[in-house]
Amino acid sequence: MTAPHYLLANPFAGQNIGHLRLAVVGDSGVGKTMFARQFVETLPEVLRHDWEDQPKASGNNDNSNAYQDDEDEDYVRTEALIEKSASTMMEIPWDNMDTDDEVPARNLIFVDTPGYGSVADARLNFELFLSHMGQSFEEKNQRISPFTEVSNNELMRSLVTGVGAHRFVDVCFYLIVHRLKPIDIEYMRMISEKANVVPIIAKVDTQSQQEVYQLKASILRTLRDQGVPIYTFRIDYERLIQMAESGQPGGPPFAVSNKIPSPLSSTSVDNQDPEDRISFVPCENELPMMRKLVLETQITNIRQFTVKKFINWRGKQGPTQHEQQPSGGSSSRDLHQMQRIVVHS
Repeated sequence: MTAPHYLLANPFAGQNIGHLRLAVVGDSGVGKTMFARQFVETLPEVLRHDWEDQPKASGNNDNSNAYQDDEDEDYVRTEALIEKSASTMMEIPWDNMDTDDEVPARNLIFVDTPGYGSVADARLNFELFLSHMGQSFEEKNQRISPFTEVSNNELMRSLVTGVGAHRFVDVCFYLIVHRLKPIDIEYMRMISEKANVVPIIAKVDTQSQQEVYQLKASILRTLRDQGVPIYTFRIDYERLIQMAESGQPGGPPFAVSNKIPSPLSSTSVDNQDPEDRISFVPCENELPMMRKLVLETQITNIRQFTVKKFINWRGKQGPTQHEQQPSGGSSSRDLHQMQRIVVHS
């Protein structure tokens, strides 16, 4: 009998990641589910994960098909929030004090969301995810005694730890393909109130290196001019724009390929007429670089920014917040504004 993968792996791999919640958001058909899968399945530190094996193409449109590539003929849109977990470390199950055996920690959570283009009223899917983030803030706030004064510094020290001490979404990857739409700008603005937004240019295997970096610069200029506070990885907007204009990787929006490119047969290339050959330099996939920044280099700073967002949100709540019904998502005014933008996008 073969031992489980997590028993054969290095038990200390991925310990520094701790507990982290990520989300992927964007329009329908941009490759959100595939991005989340690739993020987890190609991460060397992962000992175990919840993603099902990639189903083979078939005519049966069951739920498993939701995890196929968006361009598959059997593709089914994600219709609700779906949480998938992965383990990068081992831990003792504290709910069972009779054993000292360690088990996979299920410490890396990915929230897959439905695209806003999958329903007639985009506000439904906006509110679904915004309420999910708001609920995590509400639940944490209700655990803080209203009869004890807690300073912001005390909250920061208790909630920012090396292993993760909350259930907030730390990073929201916002996927964009070909262009940034007005609805994307406003959705990112709303999400940024409660999570660190990292824009991603998806499906870059269909675009040249030059096209992608031109799009990067255009997106950054628009977000800067519109005052959208994305997570910039401690690089200011002007520097990010300079990097994009010079073709330098290392900052958002990151270019991510949704597919493993098929090698072109040398025989087929040799048989082509030189005049028929088109010079195409595909853009480099920045997923490994971006993932290292999120999970290693910037993880402490990311957690600090998340808790700051919670503290800012908490400061805006009324003194009787503990007695009120949790409100969760954004205001109806914001969502009506979003609907007007949808119509004109």
